[in-house]
Amino acid sequence: MRARLLIIVLGLLALTGCSSVGGNTAGGEPAANEADATFSLRMIPHHRQTIEIAKVAVERSKDDFVINVADKIATAEAGEIEQMSTYLRSWNIPIPGDDAATTHKMAGMMTAKDVESLKAAQGKQFDDLFLATLSRHLRSGVDMAKEAQTQGVHVGSKALAGKIVVSQTEVIDQIAAKKKA
Repeated sequence: MRARLLIIVLGLLALTGCSSVGGNTAGGEPAANEADATFSLRMIPHHRQTIEIAKVAVERSKDDFVINVADKIATAEAGEIEQMSTYLRSWNIPIPGDDAATTHKMAGMMTAKDVESLKAAQGKQFDDLFLATLSRHLRSGVDMAKEAQTQGVHVGSKALAGKIVVSQTEVIDQIAAKKKA
């Protein structure tokens, strides 16, 4: 998937004849670069997968903490998907589809087996597995966002990456505190 994604981004950059996506801003700075586009192209499927497991948690868990975390993260990430989709459209880059077979193979994503194991779990086992799975998944999202902050140039994309680092680190810390309690 990563090679395919890189080919798509590089192809779109070649079509535009420049190393930035979407032209330049009024100040002469590039509107976006490959790192900005790659961030949105990878983070959208990553967020979709988070929302998928969060919906399962909201439906099946009886633990208020699990339900609240799942609902909070799903709501935040749905809005972030819209924001990244807007960026991609403005850069004339297609928004990634929902190809689960490809998505599960991306770095930082849960495998199909991980998702099925989660869906098969019950009760406290489900809650514990959900929180552990979500925490690992969010860590990979934080890593992607940090990379976008250091390598990207698009002001909005970098700001969103910063917001993701903060909000997802908060959730990871809340999950860690819950495990210790």
